[in-house]
Amino acid sequence: MSEFDDDPALLGRAFRKGTVDDPSVQQMVRILDVQDQAPAIRRLRDWAITMADLRPGETVADIGSGTGTVCRELAGLVGATGRVTGVEPNPTMRAVAEERTVREDVRYVDGSTEALPFDEAALDLLWCERVLQHVDDPQVAFHEFARVLRRGGRAVVLDSDHATWVHSDIDPDVEEAIGRSFRGQVANPASARNIPRQAMTAGFAIEPDVGSAALVFPPRLLLEAPLMRMNADQAVRDGRITAEQADAAVASQHAAARAGWAFSAVTVFGFLLRKPA
Repeated sequence: MSEFDDDPALLGRAFRKGTVDDPSVQQMVRILDVQDQAPAIRRLRDWAITMADLRPGETVADIGSGTGTVCRELAGLVGATGRVTGVEPNPTMRAVAEERTVREDVRYVDGSTEALPFDEAALDLLWCERVLQHVDDPQVAFHEFARVLRRGGRAVVLDSDHATWVHSDIDPDVEEAIGRSFRGQVANPASARNIPRQAMTAGFAIEPDVGSAALVFPPRLLLEAPLMRMNADQAVRDGRITAEQADAAVASQHAAARAGWAFSAVTVFGFLLRKPA
């Protein structure tokens, strides 16, 4: 039995705001843990931390903090005189983060990108990683980012553009149909490409050095998590492909994963924003 539940509906529910049922949250935690270990995510975070130039004593928030991985890392950088707050709307996920965090200088609170639980000009740095893709109106989020940051404050925004998701060993037409159906289930699937416009509209200046990394899904995850199965079944429900084409796509990817050469990846882009001083 895989550690990932094989019900494809679970993954579809897992990253929706307000999901609290245990199977969906456990699915979410397991996938986040795998992605946290991905070399591409580590490289992009290292780039972002260097660009952000964190200093001891700063006040920092991670918006959509999930299991608290980034909060714990940021706390080590701002030191005992700094403060780190993880904002996470999912109560079960907050409980996971609190259980994993032993530092007293990190706290986790309820909140959303549309209404951040901070006063105006309360933060030196705001971190938001792979969250805006799930937000219906990211422009509201950027105005909130600007509200809570001090003058000269920085925002690190990392997000995906799901039009860049590629899969090997699947018929290209079927792959495109599955991708369209998947993007139809995501609130903001082209998140990354819109960040510059939305950030500037909210008054931010954007550093010209934009980071990027391909988040590659390891063969084990392709085999054990219902990623392709869920997306292919959605494409069948949408009338884009037949059930036979869906089964063939899943079988082909799984065969490639067992052979070790399957390639499935989506690009994550990183931006450093500055609130003018």
